[in-house]
Amino acid sequence: MDEIVIQTPARLHFGLLDLHGGLGRIDGGIGLALEQPRTVISARRRQGCGATCPMEPEFRERLEASVRDVCDHYALPGASVEVRERARPHSGLGSASQTLIGAGMAVCALYGLHPGSREIAAVVGRGGTSGIGVAAIQSGGFILDGGHRFRRGEGSKSGYSPSSASVGAPPPPVLARYDFPDWDVLIVIPRGEGASGDRERDLFEEACPVPARDVEKMCRILLTQILPAVLEEDLESFGAAMEAYQGYGFKVFEAATQGPLIAACAGFLRQNGGVGVGMSSWGPTLYAFGRDLSRLRVKAGRWLSSNGGGEVFLTKANNEGFKWRSPAADGP
Repeated sequence: MDEIVIQTPARLHFGLLDLHGGLGRIDGGIGLALEQPRTVISARRRQGCGATCPMEPEFRERLEASVRDVCDHYALPGASVEVRERARPHSGLGSASQTLIGAGMAVCALYGLHPGSREIAAVVGRGGTSGIGVAAIQSGGFILDGGHRFRRGEGSKSGYSPSSASVGAPPPPVLARYDFPDWDVLIVIPRGEGASGDRERDLFEEACPVPARDVEKMCRILLTQILPAVLEEDLESFGAAMEAYQGYGFKVFEAATQGPLIAACAGFLRQNGGVGVGMSSWGPTLYAFGRDLSRLRVKAGRWLSSNGGGEVFLTKANNEGFKWRSPAADGP
């Protein structure tokens, strides 16, 4: 093929599971693939490598370097990629992973190769902390990843760090993946930006290690409440457990970096019918679950308009992962 187009799902990250590391593993966590927002990338054959990202021009060099790494790794002659749609960067939706991994998969497909998202993630340097975005691309759904070996020889991590600073750490294994119920997912993104780069690295060093008792509590909530609620499609139990899960460990620190606006918005969502309200990754993206959140969507839009603006929309879980699209396709 001369051109191919890939569509990858955004993801919510509900919280890293173990940033204590006392049992020889670190990171891990749970998250969910989303139908919207999506990342759409076109790839074409060419000699040499090129990239364009009109919605974020400063991302172009990083994207082009990843395309070059993929072509070098698989001995491909070259490709150019264009980002047609992209989730808002630095907002907690996994935009960088969806773009870099999606571009790598598309470039390989041009030449008849079909490595999985985990293999491409290792080539482009993603998945060094969380494996949720990597797994969301491959299969969608509700995901539990197993983190990394910690200070246990070659291939293990030696410190607490985000993916951008975890060079050489392989993407973590997926311990469980389930289809997620057909509940509404309300996404609310107030004005603001999550941590990235040097600031993100510094925050990891400041917050870690988290208390072992927090990790133990989170594991119990996950095993005895969250996972059964997903499988039994028990919205009320899921929501209560999700909010409890975020009251421990690293997520408490992530929430504290955002300030009063995010906390006020989360409180508004809870008071107006949102279930399982929380913040994805470093934020500022907030989410809520429900059977019908159309009225809350309108209310949240009005709240944002009165509090500095932002973005609000309804979506569903993505239980499929990435999709190939026709190069001429427009719309969903």
